[in-house]
Amino acid sequence: MRISQDTVQQILQAADVTEVVGDYVSLKKRGANMMACCPFHNEKTPSFYVSPSKGIYKCFGCGKAGDSVRFIMDIEGIGYPEALKHLAKKYGIEVAEKEVTSEEQQAQNEKESLYIVLDFASKYYQEQLWKTPEGESIAQSYFKERGFNHTTIHKFDLGYSPDGWDTFTKHAIKNGFSIDILEKAGLTIVKEGKEPIDRFRGRVIFPIHNVGGKPIAFGARILKKDPNAPKYLNSPETGVYHKSNIVYGILQAKNPIRIEENCFLVEGYTDVVSLNQAGIENVVASSGTSLTKEQIQLIRRFSNNITVLYDGDAAGIKASLRGIDIILEEGLNVKAVVFPDGDDPDSFVQKVGSQAFREYIKNTQKDFIRFKTEISLKDVGNDPIKRAELIKELVETISKIPDSIKRSVFYKEVATLMGIEEQILITEGNKISLKKVADTEKDRQRQSRTQQVGDLDILVEQRPETQTFTPEKNETSRSAVSYQEEECVRLLVCYGNSVLEHNTVENIDYKLTDYVFNEIKDITFETPAYQKILNVFRDFYQRNEIPDTSHFTSHQDEEIQQLVSTWLLTPHQLSENWLKKEIYIPLETDKLADLAYTNVLRLKKTRFESDMAKLTNQLAEAQSYEEQDQILIKMMQLKEVIKKIASLLGTVVQG
Repeated sequence: MRISQDTVQQILQAADVTEVVGDYVSLKKRGANMMACCPFHNEKTPSFYVSPSKGIYKCFGCGKAGDSVRFIMDIEGIGYPEALKHLAKKYGIEVAEKEVTSEEQQAQNEKESLYIVLDFASKYYQEQLWKTPEGESIAQSYFKERGFNHTTIHKFDLGYSPDGWDTFTKHAIKNGFSIDILEKAGLTIVKEGKEPIDRFRGRVIFPIHNVGGKPIAFGARILKKDPNAPKYLNSPETGVYHKSNIVYGILQAKNPIRIEENCFLVEGYTDVVSLNQAGIENVVASSGTSLTKEQIQLIRRFSNNITVLYDGDAAGIKASLRGIDIILEEGLNVKAVVFPDGDDPDSFVQKVGSQAFREYIKNTQKDFIRFKTEISLKDVGNDPIKRAELIKELVETISKIPDSIKRSVFYKEVATLMGIEEQILITEGNKISLKKVADTEKDRQRQSRTQQVGDLDILVEQRPETQTFTPEKNETSRSAVSYQEEECVRLLVCYGNSVLEHNTVENIDYKLTDYVFNEIKDITFETPAYQKILNVFRDFYQRNEIPDTSHFTSHQDEEIQQLVSTWLLTPHQLSENWLKKEIYIPLETDKLADLAYTNVLRLKKTRFESDMAKLTNQLAEAQSYEEQDQILIKMMQLKEVIKKIASLLGTVVQG
């Protein structure tokens, strides 16, 4: 699908990078920029920066960078057109699309195809709920019985799958979707020798959305009594759905979590929907699965505080205690609440109302260590062996907390609760931590040795008999000229439109771009990435235009975006205190003429030195005295040029 350039520009202008990124992480202001923990890699100290004025983001940890479109592409794992459509939908911009044929549908990128078919299924289930007699009489009655109003049902895109073997599958095929993509999306079950059937039949549907709002899977509850069928049925793992990476309700909860600076964690879909309807919107569900590190990292994008809401079921609480250790290990603050026996968040909020529900949480919540201690002590009683085992378990839990001050506070609390010396707990905790470090180092060394052996096996297997092995050149090493090339294109991108000199007689501005292209003429850069940027500038310059930095930060070429975003965004900012103290710090813009002049000289000198090295090699391979003389003359001329440039730069050339 092609989107007109006018529409693309409209989308780029409307897409505020702070709003777009803010849908996925909790941004905090730092000077002129915003910062957060990076959503692309696991980190506990923020290195992800967003510049509202420049419209770009950059992670100084993993290197990810770009504009709003690139962010959506990276975070959602989709292509450029799909990212544009995502932003167009967010900002209410109409994108004219032609009808997608069956052949075009199959030709699309598989991940994008999965998103399309899952969205199609979500809409289909909603239509079945609202526009069919079966949905109205069966599914709507169920939701009404649960107390869900129409607003809530629409908010969570709840739906209904009809009670037919292949009703949805036939409808999807009729609309151009292949059996292959329906099976890969987990919507259709295909067994050899049998006709394809719908995965969800006769069930109410709870769509599971990713942070960006796309349906990626479904949870489905059966409505009729069937001892051979599970009460809840979930989508299988697919190319876009990994249950360990997502929590139910994150789309609706992400902004409330940010506002409340706390996330309520419950177990089931209906708990989330019911609490949301009661006005308690900062709530997500683990959907009955054991908590994973990836789920906690997702929540941490929006808040460092989690309150776990437990059903009044002692056995269920004890079974889930160990999993909560992961939250502590990830550095979050955890509190726990238990509802009265027989109640869960859904039933309790409907029984007492939202205000009393909030009061109950406020009055009964406990930090997780105290909660775990008190719960476990009920089983321990006066048995000294069980008591010792509990203490070890608590120390193990506390040792997972990365913050040393928090560990110290919890050691003191457990010492008081268990009647044991605090120093004993600290000593045991240190032993656990040291063992963990040692085990990690052993694993690292073991993996390193395994990798080395594996690499050697590959090399030996591939080696011809006469081959001589030499150490591989470091791929990250750079030639001297590449640094000068980078500085040249950096100055063009950042300051190409800046005036270096004004001719008052002819009233002409002599800009940095004029100077650079007058000096380097038709020179070709050795580094492909810098040559690509130079080519873009040349194309504009030949039309008497100078591209704005936004042309590069919104460029479809990811490498160009990454480089330019790195040049434009820095984690370090000049303190306002210097200005208040009237201490003037020279800025790069104050010395552009000198920077451009020096860069061009260094670029020429480095290239001439490279040419000199090539001539030296040619001299060694010369076949005649005449050829040697010609090369020597060129070398002498070149050496004089290098000396002259070195003199201008104030450097010394060895003879």
